[in-house]
Amino acid sequence: MITRIEIDGFKTFSNFKMEFTPFTVVAGTNASGKSNLFDAMKLLSNLAEMDLKTAFNNVNLRGEAREQFTQYPNGKLAHEIKLAVEILLNVSITDNWGENSTLKYTRLRYELEIERKRNSKGFDDLFITHEVLKPIKHQEDKWIKKNVDKKLLENRRPKVYGRRSVPYIATEEKNKKKYIRISQDGSIGEGGREIIANNAPQTLLSSVDSVNFPHVFATKEEMINWNFLQLNPEELSKPSPRMASDIVTSTGGNLAAALYRLKTDDETILNDISRELNNLLSNFIKVDVIEEVAENKFIIKLISEDGREFSSRVLSEGTLRLLILCILKYDNKYMGTLCFEEPENGIHPFRINTMIELLTGLSSDLFDDEDINFPLRQIIVNTHSATFVGLLFKENNFSKNISVWFSKLVTNMSIKNNNRYQFKTTKILPVRKANRQVEFDFITTKELKMTELEVKKYLETSNNLN
Repeated sequence: MITRIEIDGFKTFSNFKMEFTPFTVVAGTNASGKSNLFDAMKLLSNLAEMDLKTAFNNVNLRGEAREQFTQYPNGKLAHEIKLAVEILLNVSITDNWGENSTLKYTRLRYELEIERKRNSKGFDDLFITHEVLKPIKHQEDKWIKKNVDKKLLENRRPKVYGRRSVPYIATEEKNKKKYIRISQDGSIGEGGREIIANNAPQTLLSSVDSVNFPHVFATKEEMINWNFLQLNPEELSKPSPRMASDIVTSTGGNLAAALYRLKTDDETILNDISRELNNLLSNFIKVDVIEEVAENKFIIKLISEDGREFSSRVLSEGTLRLLILCILKYDNKYMGTLCFEEPENGIHPFRINTMIELLTGLSSDLFDDEDINFPLRQIIVNTHSATFVGLLFKENNFSKNISVWFSKLVTNMSIKNNNRYQFKTTKILPVRKANRQVEFDFITTKELKMTELEVKKYLETSNNLN
């Protein structure tokens, strides 16, 4: 679970900071930078398993590699991107070989700096100049004090006996050269490795593939499991070939194959999914998936209260969007963080509140002792729908696990190489919850009050337009 992100030099971000809860909603008008936040997370996720060039040129990022760097009004680009994330991990981790490890620290901070330089042939090269992974000290961990019940704290962040003297990944300078070093969880000299900064094709984090380095491996797995949903109605409605992957894609593909896997593993899950969908859409009483031998495909079917069958091919976009969330809720292969771009698309306003309830149920409850034995799940929603935000307030769904942030463009001043630049950057500020004191080390009380007024105006204007 991501709990904090810091971004500088990436797209519309300059000295940007933000915090997250298990269910985080980022609202705002179009072109305010909401999607850029997901792009920054996608880049970090890519860098956790890919080399630099592949990560920056991956199809899941909007724009070419150069376009990921902040552009100034004179047309010049930032030369450096700085990224940092703080995370909350599950206490145990298992690698692909079935080896298990229990983490000493579940609260970690990962920092990465990437520099862009023009080479002698006129092309841009990318270099890692800084990489660090270190525990967050208990006494400095303000986020967990705000967002995890005191009685459940040790289940999510165990007590630590003794201190760790070195980071799991560190950047050091020796003999006028920068080195990036990875250390095992034991002592400094055990099984570590070292590379020269500016000379690595990928992050050290991405090079670890086993629990021999448990905290590094757990961080890598966490970032790889940041899933980004941009649902395509055509993909959602398609039957799945029998040879298809049984994992749902970011566009909603392979949904039938995933449901068939769940049915094969435990047929009673279909009853749970059917009940969940019926609570949202009362005209459907059963969800099923069948194998069409002649077509060599798996096909999802919904049965209505009058006994009629409807295949996924003829279901509406709104129905399919609710169905996929019901399925993901019971799919134990879909853990970690789920980022959902504009979930309200294709949903009738009357159904948006039921979708909010479903999204809330998909995320972990850090104040409920019944939830402590389950792996962490997080939902981050990006929306421009004032209806979605308004219902969060109106229906009193504003629990401690939910936070709403408002995205906007602000004028920023920067001085680079003695040149002063004035340009628009993204700022995402929290909407203060009623009767709750909200404290952040990067936001002033004046900014909080201004945000409240802007959100009120945003909601009123949208309601008048409707």
